[in-house]
Amino acid sequence: MIARESFRYIFPAVAVAALLQYNFPLYALLFWVFAIILAYLFRDSHNTLSSDPLGVLSPVDSVVKSVKKVTDPYLEREAICIELEMALTDPYILRSVTEGKIINFWMQPKGENKGKARAVWIKTDEGDDVVMEIYASRSGQIMCYYAAGERVGQGKKCGFLPFGSKVVIYLPENSLIDVKQGDRVVAGKDIIAHWPRS
Repeated sequence: MIARESFRYIFPAVAVAALLQYNFPLYALLFWVFAIILAYLFRDSHNTLSSDPLGVLSPVDSVVKSVKKVTDPYLEREAICIELEMALTDPYILRSVTEGKIINFWMQPKGENKGKARAVWIKTDEGDDVVMEIYASRSGQIMCYYAAGERVGQGKKCGFLPFGSKVVIYLPENSLIDVKQGDRVVAGKDIIAHWPRS
């Protein structure tokens, strides 16, 4: 299935291809091929979501770039930081890492990475806090579908990053980490960590 967010990119290519089809079929073919490539890039993957209530899910299809202990620049606490790097050909869907309430948004990054970003703070019903720092895609766009005060479900679609980017997750320092550098993870399906429980 093609993500609805793709229409603004695919429709112009299809329109140009249709206009060129009669008089310039070779050029039209190029635009048809371009439209097909865009349709693939903007696919909406429907993965089977994990149902582990203590699991922190990967928000994007990506590769784990790093796992390290840091100071959370948003909540000013000791934390574990998991950095996820998307490839250009990964699905552009952004999913929530956990179920909970969105407490706050930040419109500028505070972490060590530079560039356009947004960060969202989600608090679970059990009081666990996670900050998801979302960097602007290669197109410079970040599409978020929720606002502060709203609830979001575990693994639910919560945004869109056309042409990929990276996402940085800040978790409590005593979280149980299930991934390591170099691991490949799938959005909403693979568990990257578990909430700490005694």
